[in-house]
Amino acid sequence: MAQSIYREVYSGAPTPFLVMTPEFEIIDANDAYLAATMRQRDSLAGRDMFEAFPDNPGLAGANGVAKLRQSLTEARASGSRHVMKVQRYDVTDPEGQWKTRHWRPVNWPVRDKAGAVLALVHHVVDVTSDVLVRESVEWRERLFRRADAACEESRRLCEETRRGLEQLRRRPYTR
Repeated sequence: MAQSIYREVYSGAPTPFLVMTPEFEIIDANDAYLAATMRQRDSLAGRDMFEAFPDNPGLAGANGVAKLRQSLTEARASGSRHVMKVQRYDVTDPEGQWKTRHWRPVNWPVRDKAGAVLALVHHVVDVTSDVLVRESVEWRERLFRRADAACEESRRLCEETRRGLEQLRRRPYTR
């Protein structure tokens, strides 16, 4: 009975969780994780985390695998939770197309009574829309600053031209 309750709580939790062995082999993912990553449970169980979720080969400088591996290794070694900074880690949709994703990941070990690590939990929150909005606002602000600078330069050039024409008008005309 307790196991059935646990399974229902884990599967139905609204927050995405993936459980893996200390060697990064995927044991299971809850429904929220599967929805967030656009995957099916049977396509993940038993697979290496980084084979199931590789870096986007089309993204120069993609470092999701390296940073996640580092975080999981730190959580495993320290025996405590490791909170990562927001990380871009793209995923593929059911058609195999890469989709931009930004995550706020937290990783922690599950230990037995003796302190040995039995499993690792990977929890993510999809913050893609927040990041894209922030980037859009920053891009717009940079664009406005450039437009302001261009307008100021245009005003400066107009003033220089006006002064130059004024000086030419004041000069006596000679042939």
